[in-house]
Amino acid sequence: DNLLTEIDKLKIKKPIFVKMPIDKTWKVADNLLAVCSKHNVQGITLGNLFKDRKKVKLADKFDDKIKGNFSGKPCWDASNELLARAYNGYGDRFVFSGVGGVFSAEDAYLKIRLGATFVQIATGVIFEGPMLIGQINRKLVKMLEKDGYSHISEAVGVDNAKFLKEGVSKK
Repeated sequence: DNLLTEIDKLKIKKPIFVKMPIDKTWKVADNLLAVCSKHNVQGITLGNLFKDRKKVKLADKFDDKIKGNFSGKPCWDASNELLARAYNGYGDRFVFSGVGGVFSAEDAYLKIRLGATFVQIATGVIFEGPMLIGQINRKLVKMLEKDGYSHISEAVGVDNAKFLKEGVSKK
């Protein structure tokens, strides 16, 4: 709240986004979103970094002596849950940037259908190469057409309630 109060005083005209942690409880995340909603914040980025390694489900064994944290697919479930909850509670207040584990058009489309206005990718490009962006865009167009949408904005949040109903644990 103190930081955002000082940022408000700067009268910044460009959109301000806050990147949310994904390894906190929903109660903590909801409190952070409530604080952001009182300030000149237009968007929220959700989320792609696990700092607490104990919360990460990995397919392969990982040496704890290696420095760094986890992003990409290990963040997939947590970032999707946080995105869905945030959109459900604050979709009328913020635009959401969906990140964390996007490696395909299907991944990007799920983030959009959960409430992301746009999607960012980093780890996917590192592993798959820069051509991944064009591949995702081309396939997204086909997916939107197949579902009867003429603009991507029509798909934002359409699966949110279903996702929340079908298994997000109460944290």
